[in-house]
This record gives sequence, C-alpha cells and structure tokens, in this order.
Amino acid sequence: MNRKPDIYHIVNAIGIHLLIALWSYAFIVKVADLAHYHNQMNEQPFSPGFISLLTYLLPLLEGLVALLLILNKQMAGLSLSLLLLLAFTVYVLLVLGHYFPHTPCSCGGFISKMSWKNHLWFNLGLIALNGFCFYYKYHQERRSTASINQLIT
Repeated sequence: MNRKPDIYHIVNAIGIHLLIALWSYAFIVKVADLAHYHNQMNEQPFSPGFISLLTYLLPLLEGLVALLLILNKQMAGLSLSLLLLLAFTVYVLLVLGHYFPHTPCSCGGFISKMSWKNHLWFNLGLIALNGFCFYYKYHQERRSTASINQLIT
C-alpha cells in the first residue's frame, strides 16, 4: 500500500529540518569564531561565573540538539530545543522590558542583526514550530505503541 504523506507529516519533516539547520548554524557560528563569541558573552549582564558557564554550555547544548535531531532521537532533541527556545525567549522578553541596563546580542550570524522585537517574533515562530513537531512526534509514538500492544494481545 503506497500512501501519500499527510500535510502534518510534511510540516513535521520541514520543521525538524529547519530546527536542525537552526541549531547547527548556531553551534557552527559560535565555534567557528570562539574569540568573538567569548567577547560577546563577556558583555552579557550576568555574573562572571554564570557567563563562563553559559559560554561553554550554550554551544554544547545547541550542537547536542542538532545531533539528537539528526540521529532521529527526536523526542529528546525537540524537548531540549523547546527548553532552549523558551529560555532565549524569556531573555528577549527581559531585554524588551528593560530589565537589564546593557543588552548585547551574542547570537551570531544573521540572527544578531535582528531587532529585539524581531528576535521575539522569530523565537515565538520557532516555539510554535517546535511545539507542533513535539506534539506530532508524541502522538505518532503513542499510535505506534498502541499498534504494538494490539499485536501482542
């Protein structure tokens, strides 16, 4: 039986590929010019210890998300991706609310050229896409588990 993929399957596949591209890009931009990235991170309005932690943890997590999604560990990759997107969005909301006296962007590449409002809309779009992919994958796995259980019983 040769079934055509439904629109949800297509949107999910595109979403996963876009998230792989996003997180791979974020990782590569930071690692390719570590000195510049470290300088940008040192300008963040956080304590030096927290900045040191973030400086190494963020690229590691971004690369890990891309790797998990590439290796088809989608639930783990989508979960971590969603957590990172939510954390970045909270930061953007704090920036827009003038919570910090100084707010540099250490995103890198074309994303660093965006205004803070555009960052917010970009992040919200990615959260929606990530959320859709997570929901789709979750229900796909539940259907698969239910089918297996029916075969066993």
